Amino acid sequence: MPETAPCPLQQSPLFAAALARMAASPLWYALPGGPVLAVTRTVPVLGRIALISRPGPALPQTLRRALGVGALIVNAETQAQGAALARAGFVRLATGREVAELSLAGTPENWLARMDGKWRNRLRHAQRQGLELRAAPLPPDRNHWLFHREAAQQAARGYRNLPPALIAAMAAAEPGALTLFTARAEGRSIAAMLFARHGSSASYLIGWSDAAGRATSAHNLLFWTAMDQLRAIGVQVIDLGSCDAQSAPGLARFKLGSGSRARRLGGTWVEVGALTPLHVGLRTVR
Repeated sequence: MPETAPCPLQQSPLFAAALARMAASPLWYALPGGPVLAVTRTVPVLGRIALISRPGPALPQTLRRALGVGALIVNAETQAQGAALARAGFVRLATGREVAELSLAGTPENWLARMDGKWRNRLRHAQRQGLELRAAPLPPDRNHWLFHREAAQQAARGYRNLPPALIAAMAAAEPGALTLFTARAEGRSIAAMLFARHGSSASYLIGWSDAAGRATSAHNLLFWTAMDQLRAIGVQVIDLGSCDAQSAPGLARFKLGSGSRARRLGGTWVEVGALTPLHVGLRTVR
């Protein structure tokens, strides 16, 4: 499907092509407001189910039946979309998480003005460290060194990310869509950031650094470099992903300090065939 306005990675042709390479079942479904990407699978008891993550257009109440599935799970893009799903009888499974989004509108001077003062200071600090910066397409290799180092980082910090197989599938589906920015010092990599470009949007996928990378504020310089290079190829907005000040305060400060804005998504909702009329009735009598 063609991309025009910025859209989430989960609703992009890049993501659909990667899922297809992994033998998943992505399905584009045409709606009046534009197409939505659904992923279907078969599970015990419920049978065939569909997942739609962060759709742009409004979803009609007949969508589950139109998709021919026993259950439809929607990760709503906005609070308004979540409220509409509730009115349609969907049951909420989880509240919406906050994400950080960075606009690349304006000039680099405008970007600096939107940044937190401490973030700018770390950027200037990094610019004085003599770091060697590299930017290159990520090869479609699930055993790439970055995945191994981030796996250790995930274990140490207690978080989860997209699986390497899915990221490698995106790299294979559209060579050049994923760019790895690396900072090196004394002949070795000390920090890296990985971005996926999809239409006029980009998504921040992986950030890794060792002690030397943190000491030199390498991520600030890598991110600044990525902003400039992504904007040069038509990116308007960078989706920085989850922004949770409770579970990951340092990462949230980094993302918001860059000039991004936090926005709460609409939550996760499910509609399960025969249960929906009962749920609507209960909501009516309460």
